[in-house]
Amino acid sequence: MSEEKVNLSYDAYRRNLESLPNEQEKERLQWIWGYFCNILNKSKDAVEKELGVPWEDICGYFTGFYGQPKYKRDDVIEAIDALIRRVRKQRPLVRTIVAERIIQALDYCRDYAAMVYIAGPTGRGKTYTSEYWAEQNNHGRSKFLRVPSDCTRRTLVLLLARAIGVSVRGSTADIELNIHKALGPRNVLIIDEAGHLLSKSGRPGGAIELLRDLHDITKCGVALIFTDVYLQEIKRGKNADYFEQFLGRLEFPVEIPKVPRRDEVRQVLSSFFGDTLDEELVSFAYAQATGRDGKLRTLFKDLYRAEEFAREKGRPVTKADLQLFVKWRKSGGAWPEDK
Repeated sequence: MSEEKVNLSYDAYRRNLESLPNEQEKERLQWIWGYFCNILNKSKDAVEKELGVPWEDICGYFTGFYGQPKYKRDDVIEAIDALIRRVRKQRPLVRTIVAERIIQALDYCRDYAAMVYIAGPTGRGKTYTSEYWAEQNNHGRSKFLRVPSDCTRRTLVLLLARAIGVSVRGSTADIELNIHKALGPRNVLIIDEAGHLLSKSGRPGGAIELLRDLHDITKCGVALIFTDVYLQEIKRGKNADYFEQFLGRLEFPVEIPKVPRRDEVRQVLSSFFGDTLDEELVSFAYAQATGRDGKLRTLFKDLYRAEEFAREKGRPVTKADLQLFVKWRKSGGAWPEDK
């Protein structure tokens, strides 16, 4: 199937949004617009496949020009509501103490239109939890962007414009103006790998300043997600004095410990084994998550593989299943035998 992109007018979408009679309808239209632009990259084929209705009706729903019998619009609404339910169920989240803290920071960012930051080592759930939060908080209002390495201001502007759905034609200044017009206090920008926005030369300024400008001008919430090494550079690097002012603007800081906590590991295991846990199992899993080759993300992968293995056998997952897949991973991937 081809991935035909369409250049649908943002202005037409906004006019239609403002004409809707109630907040529920506005929330639905914003959600599907955000999903279409940010998740499906404005692919006509993808949105038709996701909703199971013709593009003509989807386009009509976006712009307000239906040109079809009214029941067609009702079909689109029913399909969108079903997609929302499906998307929100497909990403499970284990509510560890760290995940809860990340969610609290993002809730604060949304509720107070604040700038916040979340920092920690890789494999600690920053990205996964933030993506989960974005899916639960209206794709049209919450934008999750992963920043590429050595990201310039121009690159960030284009990423934001495409995620929001505004035109990417013209100069960088023109596109920035379009972004300013599209954002407001009810929007949240979640920027993953925000450390990539730091100037490669180490000089102050650069792409990260755009986010401060957007917050100051549009009053939108901004959540920056840093890998811990970048946060240390900001705090202790040669431009620490400059970035001290920047960090001073960030509220609700979340700095995740490098080593997973034992209670964290217990919470993870509870989601697979239930609340009654063998402490030997907790100790074994904790050792995997904190060992030299371990991370909490690695433990999750081992647990999911063990759970799937047990499901195929028609029984609950056991400690032996987890041990089997830990051994398999450490052996370099030699397939475990069913003994």
